[in-house]
Amino acid sequence: MTTPLLKTQIQGLLILTLLPLLLYFNSLHGSFQFDDRNLIDREWIADVTAFQKSVRISEYENRPVLLWTFAVNNTLNKNKVFGFHLFNLMLHVFVCVLIFVILIQVQNILNPPAQGRMPPSTPMAFFTALLFAVHPLNTDSVTYISSRSTVLATFFYLLTLFLFLRIFSRHRQKWPVKAIFSLLAITGMYLALASKLIAVTLPLALGLWFWLYIRPNRFPGLWPRLFARKWVPVYGGFLLALLTAVVIWGPGVLYAPRDQGLELFGRIPYLWVETKVIIFYYLKLFFIPVNLNVDVGFPFSAFVTDPMIALAVLAIGALIFLAWKTRDPWVRGGVLWFFITLLPTSSIVPLSDLAVEHRMYLPMTLGLGLALTGAVCKISGIVRIRLLLTLIALFSVLTLSRNLVWTDEIRLWQDAVTKNPLSPRTHNNLGKAYYENGQLEQALSHFLKANENIEQRLARQYNLTDPGKVLERRSNNKNGGGETLPGQLRIVADLAEPHYNLASVYLDLGNLEQARTEYQTALSLNPDYFDALFGLGSVHARTGRRDLALDFFRQSIQKRTSVTGKKDYPLARLNIGEILGLAGRYEEAVRELKLAVQGDPSMVLGHYNLGLAYFMTGKLEQAEQALTTCLTLNDRFEPALFNLARVTQAKREWALSTRQFEQFLSVKGPDAGAFFQIGWNHEQAGELDRTIIHYQKALAIKPDFLEARVHLGKIYLQSRQTDLARLHLTKALQSNPPPELRTEISRWLGDLPR
Repeated sequence: MTTPLLKTQIQGLLILTLLPLLLYFNSLHGSFQFDDRNLIDREWIADVTAFQKSVRISEYENRPVLLWTFAVNNTLNKNKVFGFHLFNLMLHVFVCVLIFVILIQVQNILNPPAQGRMPPSTPMAFFTALLFAVHPLNTDSVTYISSRSTVLATFFYLLTLFLFLRIFSRHRQKWPVKAIFSLLAITGMYLALASKLIAVTLPLALGLWFWLYIRPNRFPGLWPRLFARKWVPVYGGFLLALLTAVVIWGPGVLYAPRDQGLELFGRIPYLWVETKVIIFYYLKLFFIPVNLNVDVGFPFSAFVTDPMIALAVLAIGALIFLAWKTRDPWVRGGVLWFFITLLPTSSIVPLSDLAVEHRMYLPMTLGLGLALTGAVCKISGIVRIRLLLTLIALFSVLTLSRNLVWTDEIRLWQDAVTKNPLSPRTHNNLGKAYYENGQLEQALSHFLKANENIEQRLARQYNLTDPGKVLERRSNNKNGGGETLPGQLRIVADLAEPHYNLASVYLDLGNLEQARTEYQTALSLNPDYFDALFGLGSVHARTGRRDLALDFFRQSIQKRTSVTGKKDYPLARLNIGEILGLAGRYEEAVRELKLAVQGDPSMVLGHYNLGLAYFMTGKLEQAEQALTTCLTLNDRFEPALFNLARVTQAKREWALSTRQFEQFLSVKGPDAGAFFQIGWNHEQAGELDRTIIHYQKALAIKPDFLEARVHLGKIYLQSRQTDLARLHLTKALQSNPPPELRTEISRWLGDLPR
């Protein structure tokens, strides 16, 4: 029989499941954004098999659990954005549910509910989870696929806390059951760390919850009880396993971030400015979640020159003091959780971006939301309910609105440019979004603006009145000599990339000289920029200087290998293969293209060009295999459909070739070349009626199709339809055929009876 309490909790779980699904439903078909494309193109997450071959689960600092989830997405539905978004959203739902059940579990440990009565924590647990579920500050984490690392780590973080609390449940459990929960908690800790290293604070968070919520009622005389014989096998075993995990995993946690935060700011200056970020940005957005931005651009400032930092330090101290003085366990626990879980990103581990919205995801779970709800629940009567419902309704509307911004990359970066117009990165990324959408003029405008912004920033940094002198000053310092100012490394990287992007636009617009100049500028700013070397190869390939193009492509392979440690550069191999194929060096082209598809098995053009190279060397079986692989990756790739039919035709498999040309027509629509080839197949099979029909279809689309006209004339000549033969052969002669063919057509016409 279902009790009123259980019924209420089930209803709460149902709302916590359905409401996030409704709020984020409009984001499920949003495009891959920003870093998402680089992520999904990685060969080691092409599918689960590729993951198993390439990723070591012991190297948790490389996020193997996260990568495994991406591999699962690709296995189920290759690079389809819906599945990636759905996975993120379901994780968010699970996190909301965990917040609810954790808080109920803690209340049961503190004060088991009386029969038929609802404990006071059930509404508080529900509203805490609900506020988190609908808060617009979470859209970055839930909607941005690359932020899955944060949501996944948070899920395992909370799951570990849930398992930890189960060890101290008031239900009678034998020690083997408690030992199993202990081992599961240790496993959960690994899974959280292997999703993202923000989980490093998990032992500290477990200790906090033990001290605040478990110790007062379960262990009022902590030390005698802890060392009592009956508790040693369980809790001593848990502590031993925890210490073992710290010894094994600890060294990897003390890591240097893979960006330039340390060079940009230094540890202590970063710590000081983060206090300002916490008080004047994160807390502000929690209570007033408007003006959200994918590129915050929070300005760096020094403690000695910015009085707001000292004010922020005092505010943090005051918040912790007041929370502790309230003696309310929920407010106290929420405030401390917030600051503890922010430590990996807002302490002495400098990161390049001072503030990012998704860093608030874990701190809000049982942090600010719990503290706010705990404080509001002290208000009696209907006022409390009205206040909470108003917040939930307002946050829901803001979340729906913010999701719409995230569904389209151009809209996302337009929003960022509007809010942060002086940032080079916002203009650069908006330019990239326009470029990938084929809007080259708009892309060019924003790439130029990105260069202008970064050069002005560099001019201010070097105290130059003329931004045009920035490149000259930078070239004198590019090897690390001379002046080295804070922030220089990041600025140089930002400066090189917009020049590279500008060059790519000029290349597509056919302005090869300007493209060459911009690629060279990017390379002078960053000598390790192997993509710029690749771009110079593309420029020379367009101008017909094939030897020079090959040289730059090979240089890009060598540079990429030396910089990244990767064995090859598949895209450069692809271009080398194309140039060799155009030069008729098909055997060499095959070798290069095989290396390209080995390095990137998902490269559609690599398999296609390899198939053509094999075809040109007469290796029909290998050509058929390569083109079939290409179509496995993209079954609507028209050139591969057409040339696979040609390969089958060369194998004299007329019926199969005809079916393949018909498949090509079903994708492309009416095409004179395909109709001609089908006619040729029927001609070889002796099916003259079908031959005539398809040659006529080819001529209906392309009346000057000389080859179709000649073949149709020959068919009529052979079938002794004199008038039709004369008509088509005369038209063929009038279309200025090559001399040899002209002679032959004239002879055929001369043999016709008059």
